[in-house]
Amino acid sequence: MLLSFVLLAWNNVNCQTCCSGGTPLLGNLGINGIEPGTVYFQLAYDYNYLDDLYAGRELLDDNTRERLTQTALLQVVYPFSEKMSVNGLFTYVGQQRTIFTETGQANVTETNGLGDAVLLLQYSVLSVFKRSLVLAAGPKLPIGKFDATDDEFGLVVSPDLQPGSGSLDGIFGASYQESQILNITGLSFNASASYRLTTPAKRFEGDIKYRFGNESMLSLGLQKNFLIKKIGVTPSVFTQYRHTSADKTDGLTVAGTGGDWIYISPGLNLELSNNLSINAAAELPVYRNLKGTQLTTSYRFNVGLAIKLFKN
Repeated sequence: MLLSFVLLAWNNVNCQTCCSGGTPLLGNLGINGIEPGTVYFQLAYDYNYLDDLYAGRELLDDNTRERLTQTALLQVVYPFSEKMSVNGLFTYVGQQRTIFTETGQANVTETNGLGDAVLLLQYSVLSVFKRSLVLAAGPKLPIGKFDATDDEFGLVVSPDLQPGSGSLDGIFGASYQESQILNITGLSFNASASYRLTTPAKRFEGDIKYRFGNESMLSLGLQKNFLIKKIGVTPSVFTQYRHTSADKTDGLTVAGTGGDWIYISPGLNLELSNNLSINAAAELPVYRNLKGTQLTTSYRFNVGLAIKLFKN
C-alpha cells in the first residue's frame, strides 16, 4: 500500500513537473585526440538552471517551480599508444527542486551524492596536419547513488532527482576536427556526435524497472586561435542538437519525458602555458519541442581547469 501511494504521488507530480535536467554526461565527454605521451586532466563545474516550463513548443506562463543541478566533473584521458587512449569521466551531483504554493511557500527537495561514471576507449582513426578523427565507445557505470530520499518523509525521490541512474548504459561517440579552414590560420571546424543506449534499472526496492530514454547529441562549431601576450586565446561558438526518447516504467511510457533541444554555445579557452589552461562555455536554448509538459533549461554554464602532464 505504501509503495502504491508513493508511485501515485510521484506520477501525479511527474506529469506536471517532469524535468529535462540531470547529470550532463554526454555534453561533457570531450572526445578528442591528445598528443602522444600526454596525460590530460580536467576539473570542471557545471551549473544548470531550469525555470522554463514547456508544453511541446509552447512556453507556459508558470512561475511555481524551478530546478538547479550543479555538478563537479573530473575527466582523465590516458594514452596507451599514438592511436589508443582511455577517457574517464567522474561526477558528483547536487540537485535542488523548488515548488511554490499559492501562498508563496517554497517546498524544497534536495539530493546530492556521487554520480555515474563513463569509461571510453578512444581510437584515433585519422591524425594528420589539418584533420583528425577520433572514435570512442564504452560503458556508463552505475556507481552513483540512486536511492536518495527526501528529508521530510524519508521517501525515495523520483529517478530524475537521483544523483545516479542505477543503469549500465552504452556510450558511443565520434569527434572530427579540421584546422585552417578557408586557408585562415588558427580557424578550425569541429564536429562531434554521441549516443547513449540505456538499460532498465530496478527502483523502489526492486519492484519497479525504470528506463531513461536513449539520448543522442550532435555538435557543430568554429573556433579561432589567437596569441595575446604569450597567452593562447581561443573563442568558439557551437550549435548543439540534443534528442531524448521517452522514459519508461516497466515498459510503459512515462508522461512528460523526451524531446528535442537546440542550443547556441559560446565559449572561451585560455592557454596559460603548455600544460595549463582554463575554459568556460555557456548553453543558451534557442529551440525546444518537448513531449508533454516539462521543466527545462533556462541557461547553463561550465567552467574548467585543464592540466597536461607529459610522460617520460
